[in-house]
Amino acid sequence: MLENEVEQKFISAYDTYQNAIFRHCFFRVFERELARDLTQETFIKTWDYIQQGKEVKNMQAFLYKTATNLIIDYVRKKKEQSLDAMTDAGFQPSNTRDELGVLDAKMEVEELMNILDTLDDMYREPFLLRFVEGLKPKEIALVLNEDVNVISVRITRAKRQVIQKIKKNIQ
Repeated sequence: MLENEVEQKFISAYDTYQNAIFRHCFFRVFERELARDLTQETFIKTWDYIQQGKEVKNMQAFLYKTATNLIIDYVRKKKEQSLDAMTDAGFQPSNTRDELGVLDAKMEVEELMNILDTLDDMYREPFLLRFVEGLKPKEIALVLNEDVNVISVRITRAKRQVIQKIKKNIQ
């Protein structure tokens, strides 16, 4: 394949998948800047891979797999930041009405993410890829190197568990 043609395909993939990869990263690390960095690193690693003359058969699956690996690497290295450290860094809760609305929305998302965190990784990842990223089970199977039927079962089980936990929290 010609160099220019490879470059155009990569640019097209960037335009097509950049927002989805960002969301994928964000819903796993919950830090906008870190998600941007991980997204950028995903595309840099993909470009480097292509520049080495290696072929990518399914760009979407390759990008998700690369992003997931980068997230796993980050989580392994991450150290929890304490509330004291956050306060020392200048974090101060606010009481303005607009910020309270934003805080309520963030708390709902945080509650949902806490529920998702209780799921085993084998259920959480397919669930997020399906319902946050909008991937089809066949695409998820490519990303996770699993059988499509296995992925479908895991999505169904994860959905059932999430619904049960939400109902339990409401009561």
